[in-house]
Amino acid sequence: MRFVVLGTSEFTISCTRGLLDMGGKICALISMPKSLLPNNSADIAGFAKEKGIPYYEMNDINSSENIHILENFSSDYIFSSWPKIIRKEVLNVPKCYCIGTHPTELPFNRGRHPLHWIIAQGITKSKLSFFKIDEGIDSGNILLQIPYEISPEDLIVDLNTTVNESAYRGVKILYKKLLDVPLYNGIEQDHAKANYWRKRTPHDVTLDMRLSSVIIQRIVRSFAPPYPCANLIFEKHNIKISNATIVQTTSLSNELQRMEPGKIISIKDNTIRVKVADRIVDLECATAIPSSLMEAQYIHPPSKYLTEYR
Repeated sequence: MRFVVLGTSEFTISCTRGLLDMGGKICALISMPKSLLPNNSADIAGFAKEKGIPYYEMNDINSSENIHILENFSSDYIFSSWPKIIRKEVLNVPKCYCIGTHPTELPFNRGRHPLHWIIAQGITKSKLSFFKIDEGIDSGNILLQIPYEISPEDLIVDLNTTVNESAYRGVKILYKKLLDVPLYNGIEQDHAKANYWRKRTPHDVTLDMRLSSVIIQRIVRSFAPPYPCANLIFEKHNIKISNATIVQTTSLSNELQRMEPGKIISIKDNTIRVKVADRIVDLECATAIPSSLMEAQYIHPPSKYLTEYR
């Protein structure tokens, strides 16, 4: 079977490895120019060179010029983890259809930034869904679902690894299914049960010391490297927080309750020890701690530092 693979990440590489290991013919690997690559991008060009696969970069996968290039590959399937919407004209290119993936148990949790939301929401079980891409958003017929688990301690990079491993296993299972039934139509989703996660913004990863320690950990872990890290706003500074650890303290519960959220316990090296809603946490800083914070007693809610709230 002939495949064109679209994508920019290690997930794309995992899917391609699975297809190659099953004997699939990869007609081309297609990624984006460096200026357009998302935060979690991988060296697709290097992988393609290693495997002897033709490699292309495309700004707009839906342009007439790029559609013509795709048509020339005469693929049976396009396997896509493309980070932008694919139009109908591209969907009509392969002999059979385009295959997409989404790391949730579709029809639940369609939409934007699913891995970040999974950690932020404290979800511990999910499924990687393989589906026929249609003109909707994550709405096509389900071809296969691979269960996986998320540990409460997982950083976003750990979850990426788990999903990449699930992709490799799932691709091999799906390949066998398509080899037997090339036009396998899958199972229609129950669209009445669908929900859509919205796009996350910097506000979703901005810490507030009035939040619980568990929520703060989830926020930090959901946007840890290779992503740009959670935000801690202090005065005019945006301090990037790469990790959050709950401190095991001997303080009595009533002592903790007397401490206001945001009370700074100590600052040492790149770590701020601070009281949040229910516990004391260590916030590990990925950027420099400003001198004014070193001398402060409190980190106030972020709204205090916004001009319109002063």
